[in-house]
Amino acid sequence: MRIDIVGGGSLGLLFFSKLALSWHTDDMEHQGNDHQPDRLHLWTRTKAQAQHICQEGILFQTGQDQPVQKLLPTSISGCSVAGVEGSFKLEQAAPYEHTTPYEHATETITEKADLILLTVKQQHVNREFIQWLSERVHKHTIIVTMQNGLRTDRIWPDAWQVYVAVTTEGAKKLSPVWVVHSGHGATSIGDAAALYGTSAARDMAKSIQHYDEGTIAFLLKSLTKAGFNASLSKDIKLEVYRKLMINAVINPLTALWRIANGELLASKSRIMIMRQLFDEAAAVYGKNDIGWSESWWNDILQVCCATSANTSSMLADVLNGRPTEISWINGAIIGLARRANMKADAHEWMCRLIESLTTEEAD
Repeated sequence: MRIDIVGGGSLGLLFFSKLALSWHTDDMEHQGNDHQPDRLHLWTRTKAQAQHICQEGILFQTGQDQPVQKLLPTSISGCSVAGVEGSFKLEQAAPYEHTTPYEHATETITEKADLILLTVKQQHVNREFIQWLSERVHKHTIIVTMQNGLRTDRIWPDAWQVYVAVTTEGAKKLSPVWVVHSGHGATSIGDAAALYGTSAARDMAKSIQHYDEGTIAFLLKSLTKAGFNASLSKDIKLEVYRKLMINAVINPLTALWRIANGELLASKSRIMIMRQLFDEAAAVYGKNDIGWSESWWNDILQVCCATSANTSSMLADVLNGRPTEISWINGAIIGLARRANMKADAHEWMCRLIESLTTEEAD
């Protein structure tokens, strides 16, 4: 089985590191046998990042206060790293990636993947990206997307088998080669038919009870062995919309006020604005016959407490001058509101304010 992880950001480095360490342990246990290792490959945006990882390794911490482990992919059977240079961006390059020369080229990968885990952000999944991805798939390849927010466009080819993953794992990228597992969570995987309506996904949904014989079962087993809490979801749509609401309340406010997650609860006025965003999203869900629960408000408060010191992904993008995922988070709620002929004024303001932080000045 060959797994590709696409994206050298925090989640990509986290999942690659833990899977590689797990497979390294497995490989050590089978030394001297005729064990054929599975293949695990990481795709980074730039060749420079990939070469740096191949030469120096990944610095990985299982927690903020844990010792740093050095993972050298080239020393692990079945693991490899390569960079993608193209018209689309998988992540913004670090300054050194434009200036630091590397003598050794990364591995040229031609073998197609059986499973592809996408950890790139929504704004990077464009037509050029899909075109590149088409070179990595064969007719039975399963693609698992792991992005914040919700897409409403039909970007995935009907013939592709697309799954959706919702994760609450926390990861913090300290450098292009240094990642910290900043918070343990859970990862749910489900077929994308309810969200994207692809014919292949519908076919897969019909035989979901036989998943234990297939690729998704292998992924769940591999993730569990690597230390992740991973499971197959019977209602991934509900989990996607739950996470969408949580992100739509937390992310834009932390980015706008430049504060850590926990500071959202520092005053009644901040909580009042959070509640306004929550109530408006709940009304939009109701008009679209999307199930939601009042308990989700408590989930939002709990997330703020559990990740009190964390920097949201949207705040990180704003601080680094990168485009954000606002169009697929609060923008998705606005789209649902328009579909129901209603307004979502609070979320529209969030979009305008966040976009104003990252848009270049007009001439």
